[in-house]
Amino acid sequence: MDENKKQHIVGVALEVFFKYGYKRVSMNDIAEAAGISRAGLYLYFKRKEDIFNAAIVYHGDILIEEIKRGLPALDTAEDKMMFAFEVWSVRNFDASLHSPEYQEITDSSYQFAREALDTSYDKLAVLLAALLKEREVQADVGIPAERVGHLLTGALRGFKTVAKSSEELRHMLRDLLQIVSSTSKQE
Repeated sequence: MDENKKQHIVGVALEVFFKYGYKRVSMNDIAEAAGISRAGLYLYFKRKEDIFNAAIVYHGDILIEEIKRGLPALDTAEDKMMFAFEVWSVRNFDASLHSPEYQEITDSSYQFAREALDTSYDKLAVLLAALLKEREVQADVGIPAERVGHLLTGALRGFKTVAKSSEELRHMLRDLLQIVSSTSKQE
C-alpha cells in the first residue's frame, strides 16, 4: 500500500469534511476529490468512518506540528501553553459556532471517531506536559506533569462546550493557566 497516496487521500478527505460536514460526504465524493476511483479508495479505506478517523488524527497532527513550530518564539511556559490553546481551539472557535458543517464534524467526531479524537487530545496533553516540565510544575503541586496536561485538555474540551465566543474561551483558558501557575507558586 502506497503510504503517500493514503496520506493524500486523508488530507483531501479532511478538506471535504470541513467543506461539507460529515453526513453529506460520500465515499464517491472523497474518491473524486482525491482523483482516484471509488474502488481504488476502498483499497485504502473500507468505510467512511475509517477515513474520518484518519482525518481527525491527521488534523490533530497538523495542529501539533504548527504548535511546535511556534513555541521557540515564546518565552514562558504559560505563553507557550496559551499559544497551544490558540492554535488548537481558540482561533477557529467563532467560525465553529456559526458553521453547521464544522459543528457536524465536532458532533460526528464524538459519535464516529471518539478514539481518534482522544488520540489527538492525548498528543496535545503530552505536549502540554512537556511545557509544564519546563516549569517543574509537577514538583511544585505534587501532580505529575502528564496528569496536569490531561487535566488541561479535559478542561479545554469542557470549556469549548460552554464558551459563547472565542474571547470567552480565551479568557477561561487564561484563568485556568493562572490557577495552575498560582497553585505551583504557593507550594
